Amino acid sequence: VCPDCLERFHLIDPCHSCLRCGAPHGDLVCTECTPREESGAGAECELWAGGPDRCLAVAEFAEPLSRMIRAYKDAEQRLFGPFAEMLLDCAQHAERVAGERYGDVLSATDAIVFVPATAAAFRRRGFDHMEAIARHLSELAGIPLVDVLVKLGDADQRVLGRTGRQARARDAYRVLERVDERRILLLDDVITTGATIVAATRTLRGAGAVHVDALALARVLQ
Repeated sequence: VCPDCLERFHLIDPCHSCLRCGAPHGDLVCTECTPREESGAGAECELWAGGPDRCLAVAEFAEPLSRMIRAYKDAEQRLFGPFAEMLLDCAQHAERVAGERYGDVLSATDAIVFVPATAAAFRRRGFDHMEAIARHLSELAGIPLVDVLVKLGDADQRVLGRTGRQARARDAYRVLERVDERRILLLDDVITTGATIVAATRTLRGAGAVHVDALALARVLQ
């Protein structure tokens, strides 16, 4: 990844990001996941109920990161290394500069878990894009990777809107084995509505996880 592209990332400051949904500038009132009574929009807050204990993202889903993520999933498999390094740097940076908020987001993690691709996406690409990133991050951080989540169904969520994503994500995951008493760091590439990350978190909690933090490459602003 060239220095020019890295300079153009819209990085999210962990000192001010929303702990619940990872959006920037959410340390006081988050316009992404809190209800807006004056407009009658309260579904966002309900969606994030039962979600991760904390949420953290590297940057906003904007150029050039958005293009890099799409390229990685479609062809440029070699990007798994830089992406894993970005996630590691993001978590370590958050621990250093926002210790009261993210002080143990990485150091207290017992296991890394990734949001898996659908079977159809795996067949189309020939690899699970988040598994490759998670395995490299596991090696870099010295934290065990636990491949326990399975995605049910083959639908591509990229073609769905907010309501469709929320409906599709419900009961969309199951676990292959329990994760009793473990603190989990859950990885995904992009957080859009939060439906996927919340559904995966609930499944992990149902399998015994005592704490789930979410870490993503990008956060979409609605």
